Amino acid sequence: MKKYRVTGLVQGIGFRPYVKRLADSLGISGTVKNCGGFVEITASGEPLAEFCMGLAKLPYALIDRITEEDVIDNETDGFHIIGSADGEGEPPVIPADIAVCDSCINEFKDKNNRRYRHPFISCTACGPRYSIIEALPYDRENTVMKDFEMCDSCAAEYTDIGNIRCHAQTVACNGCGPRLKYTLGGDPLDAAVRTIKNGGIVAVKNVGGYHLVCDAENETAAERLRAIKGRETKPFAVMFAAARNVREYAEVSETEERILLSSARPIVLLKKKRDFARSVCGLSEYIGAFLPSDPIQYYLAHKCGAIVMTSANISGEPIITDNKSIDELRRERGGFEILSHDRRILTPLDDSVCRVIRGRMQMIRRARGYVPLPIEIDTARNTAVLAAGGDLKASFCLASEGRAYMSQYFGDLEDAETLRLWKENIARLRDLLGISPEIYVSDMHPLYFSSGYIGGERLQHHFAHFASVMAEHRLSDPALGFVFDGTGYGEDGCVWGGEVISYDTGFRRVGGLLYTELPGGDESAKNSTLISDCFLIAAGLEPRGADGDLIKSVLDNHINTVRSSSMGRLFDAISALLGICGYNTYEGESAIMLEAAAARAKKPYPLTICMRDGRWDTAALIRDIAAAYDRGAEGDELALGFHSAIAEAVAAAARRYGKKTIILSGGVFMNRILTELCFDKLAGFDVYINEQVPTNDGGIALGQAWYALNPCDAAE
Repeated sequence: MKKYRVTGLVQGIGFRPYVKRLADSLGISGTVKNCGGFVEITASGEPLAEFCMGLAKLPYALIDRITEEDVIDNETDGFHIIGSADGEGEPPVIPADIAVCDSCINEFKDKNNRRYRHPFISCTACGPRYSIIEALPYDRENTVMKDFEMCDSCAAEYTDIGNIRCHAQTVACNGCGPRLKYTLGGDPLDAAVRTIKNGGIVAVKNVGGYHLVCDAENETAAERLRAIKGRETKPFAVMFAAARNVREYAEVSETEERILLSSARPIVLLKKKRDFARSVCGLSEYIGAFLPSDPIQYYLAHKCGAIVMTSANISGEPIITDNKSIDELRRERGGFEILSHDRRILTPLDDSVCRVIRGRMQMIRRARGYVPLPIEIDTARNTAVLAAGGDLKASFCLASEGRAYMSQYFGDLEDAETLRLWKENIARLRDLLGISPEIYVSDMHPLYFSSGYIGGERLQHHFAHFASVMAEHRLSDPALGFVFDGTGYGEDGCVWGGEVISYDTGFRRVGGLLYTELPGGDESAKNSTLISDCFLIAAGLEPRGADGDLIKSVLDNHINTVRSSSMGRLFDAISALLGICGYNTYEGESAIMLEAAAARAKKPYPLTICMRDGRWDTAALIRDIAAAYDRGAEGDELALGFHSAIAEAVAAAARRYGKKTIILSGGVFMNRILTELCFDKLAGFDVYINEQVPTNDGGIALGQAWYALNPCDAAE
C-alpha cells in the first residue's frame, strides 16, 4: 500500500470527492482525508501509477508536489473519504473566494430545482472560501457555515459521491441555509430590485462585505450615493449582467474578456465607448467594469441592468462587513435600504481591480478572488518572513518555503479602524498558514504605523518597489529600474519619487529627478496648483496661483518644506499648469486628468527634459511648457508631449546604463500612456512591470519580503 501526501491548493475545491471518483473508476482501495493544509491518501491496487498521474488533473487544483511512501498494508473495502486530522509541514494554500459557477447559476434559474433563487447557491467548484474560513483543515466546522445545520436533503448530497456538492462545505438550500432580510420587507430580492429600478440605493451584503448599489443610468441616485460615501468625483465601478453588455459600453479585448470572466471576477478598467449618468464615471475615459461573482449580484444585475456597485463605507474607511455597522451608517447618513443576511464574514475583501497593458494584466488592487493565493518566489534563505508594506494602500506579506502570501488591500493606516483590521488580519493569516516569522521587514519611514508595529529590518521604499517586480518575475540578473510615485522616504531624509535604480548585487540609486523644494504635509499631495507654483518658482518663473506670494515666502524661509524628487508631484504640477486639474479630490486625480488630456491629443508637442550631473532637471521643461501654453499651444498636445518627454528620458537613461533588463514600478506607472510609451521607446530591452501585485504601494510588501529572503546590499 502507498501513502501519498499532496500539497498545494487541494482544499476547498472538491479534491477529496475527485480522488474518490478517480479511485473508484480504477478499482483502487484506500482512503483520503484533509490533514492541516494538505491531503493524505492511502491507496492499494492496480494501476497505482495511473491513479497517481490522475491526481493532478482536477481543474482549480494547483498541486506543488506529491510524495509517496510504502506503508503497512491495511486493506479497506473500497475507497473512502474519512475524517480530517491535524497536520504539520509547509504552509497550506488557502483557496480564494470563487465566483458562482455556471452549473449553480443554471440551478438558480430553474423553477423546478429545489435551489431555485437560492441566494447562497454554491458547490465544490465555487463560492466563498477565504472570507468564511476560521481554521484549517477546510471542513464545515471550521467555517462560518457551521452556524447552519444541513437539512436531510443537503446532508444526503454532501455524502453522495456523484453529486457536485459532495463534501462542499458551503452546501445549503432555501430550507436550511443563510437567510436574506430586507428593510422594507417582502421578498428580499424582488424588493431590492424594485428599489433600484425606482431610483433608490440598496446596501447589499455580498461575499467580502457590503456594497452600495444603484442604477448606473440614474443621475439623481448616483449623486445621492456620492453624498452617502463622501466621495466627490472619483469614478464608480459598474457591474454588468454579462460580457456582451460590457461591450455595449466599452472596448473589450480577448484578454480583458478572459479576466472579466475569470473566477476572481475583478474590476477591469476598460476604454469607454458609451457613458452612464454623469456622476458615475465622471470625466474618466475608462469604465471600471465587472461581472457578478455571487448569486445575489447575478440576480440584481440581470433584473436591473448596469448597476453601480461600490464598497459600502465612508471614503477612506474600510469596507463594512457586519450588519450592525451598516445599520449605523444608515442611521447616520440615511438614503438607502439594506439587503442583509445572517452568514458571517470573517475577512473583509474589497473587489480586486486590474487593467491590461500590452496584453499583460496589471494589478491595481489585489483583494477578493486573488487573496490569499501565493506567489512563487526565489529565495536564498530558508526562513519565514513578515513584511509590513507601507501605510498607504496598506497590505502585508507572509513568506515561507518559496511562497509569498500577499494580504488583501486595507487602505490608509492613519484610519484607526483600518489599522485595527490590518493588525487583526496579520494574526489571522499567520494562524491559518501556520507561519511563525523569524525575520521582520518594513519601510524605512520613521513615522509609518506599519514600521513602528512590525519593526525589524528596514528597506527603502523605492528599492521595495523595484524588488517587487524582481520577486514576481523571479529575476536575478543585473537590472535597471525606474520607480516613479508620489512619495517615499529617502535614504537622505528627503522625499523620493522619481528614481533610477541599478541592481547588481544590491540596490543603488543612480539617477532621477533633481530635488524641488515643496511644502510638507498632506496638502501638498492634494493641491496641484500649489505644487505647480513651486515648480514655476524653481524654474525662475512667477507663480500663477492666488497664493503665489505666500508660497514664495514659505519657500524663501524654508517653513515646513521638504526637498522632493517626486514624479507624481511633477505630474500634478503640469496638470495644474495646463489648467486641467488644480486640486486632487481623490488620490491621483490631477495625473489621471492629465493622462485623459494626453489621450485626446492628435500629436505630441515636442518637449524634452534635460539631464544635469546624472539627474533630470525640470526647470527648462517647466519654462518650455509655460511659454508654449501662453502662446496658445493646445493643452492636450502639451500633455502628450510631456508624457513623451518622460518616456524618452527613461529610454535615454536605459541606453546610458547599458543593462538589458528594465523594471518599471511605482504608482505613476498606472498611467497607461506613459507605460506604453516606455515600452515603445525601450524596444530591444527586456521590460518588466508589476502584474500579480499592484504597481502602487499595495505591492511593496512583496518586495520587502523578497529582499529579506535574498540578502543583498540596500545601497552598493
